[in-house]
Amino acid sequence: MPSNLQEWLAYIARLHPREIELDLGRIRRVSESMLLVKPPTVITVAGTNGKGSVVAVMEQILFQAGVEVGSYTSPHIHRFNERIRLRGLPCDDDLICEAFSQIDSARGEISLSYFEFSTLAALWIFQQQEVSVALLEVGLGGRLDAVNIIDPDVSVITAIGLDHQDWLGDNREAIGLEKAGILRPRGIFVCGDPDPPLTVIQKANELSCFSFYQGQHFHIQTDMGDESTQWRGVSSDGRSISIAFPEVSGVLPINASTALQALASGGMEANLTESAAFLAPIELPGRQELTVDRQTAVPVLLDVAHNADSIDALVVAIKRLLQPEPAMCAERRKVRLVIAVMSDKDVETMLASLVSIADIWYISQVEDSRCLPAKELGRRLKKLDAAAPMRCFDRVAEAYRAACEEAMKEELVVVAGSFHTVAAARVFCQAFE
Repeated sequence: MPSNLQEWLAYIARLHPREIELDLGRIRRVSESMLLVKPPTVITVAGTNGKGSVVAVMEQILFQAGVEVGSYTSPHIHRFNERIRLRGLPCDDDLICEAFSQIDSARGEISLSYFEFSTLAALWIFQQQEVSVALLEVGLGGRLDAVNIIDPDVSVITAIGLDHQDWLGDNREAIGLEKAGILRPRGIFVCGDPDPPLTVIQKANELSCFSFYQGQHFHIQTDMGDESTQWRGVSSDGRSISIAFPEVSGVLPINASTALQALASGGMEANLTESAAFLAPIELPGRQELTVDRQTAVPVLLDVAHNADSIDALVVAIKRLLQPEPAMCAERRKVRLVIAVMSDKDVETMLASLVSIADIWYISQVEDSRCLPAKELGRRLKKLDAAAPMRCFDRVAEAYRAACEEAMKEELVVVAGSFHTVAAARVFCQAFE
């Protein structure tokens, strides 16, 4: 049997013949065998972009309020432990290994995927640690995702875009319907997408959900003039509530707004007012994370953006960050972009958006069978912009080092394209210390 976490991870990675298999039958049978029970309160978060941010905001508020909170997210950047957190901190190796051992004993001849193993481990740990609130992030889709074996008290859907089309459908309506699979009859539903697909609205109506929509029932205002943010929403008993708190760096306002409404809808509005003041220090690794390279002190912006919508949000953030002061009349700072992407993404649309901010491209690849080879990514960029200055590298670390060493102190190195891309570069930044 495996004797440490790395051996366990290698073991569960090779158990199932398919990396992804959207089916709840097998995991349900193992869950029943383990006698897993639902935590007192469960908030499940689905969506294309913003899931991790919404979970992080809720986690921070609940932790500051003294609530025993457990969080399950994916994927991780550096360590598997990042996926399962208790009171805001990653679980230790021994607890995760014990969970894996329990699952392996209970499954018998049933084959489980890596993600299914991980999900059961989180649920077992939350049960053993007696968490009061479990925050569960959907890995893929919603209807057939492993976390959907648990009935949520609050179902949250964040921004919906085009991603994983091979599994979920080739348009927002089809993808939205898959995400809406986490809704329950007469359950609480918080929609963070200000323009949700009609299929989501129809599903919520069909199930007679108690629904709260961004821009209709709750919203956030950031232009307060005093660096504060004002959120207005609805309490669990239908009262209008308003909370002021410092602007949260690294989290889009729309995601902070969604997180606050999810907690309020779940009857936790009493925790919001005092705890929201602690949101400002939230720093999400790899989510528009501004840091510096340890060796050269060059500014570095890390972002795991890996689909068209998240790349668009990154481009907006970069333009805002590099906007020259009017009094200075200076030119925009130069951007050196380090990028590696997966071949199953809408690569051309992502590149078209990044062209507007990238001055020099450092194109690379990661050790993943789905990764688009650097030469092919470079070919597609040249087809889009023949004059784009670019260099190709076999590894992200090489591309990142070249970008930092060639950059002037006032320039910005941006790393984006996937979780793997950011992970490979982040180890060289101050943020990793």
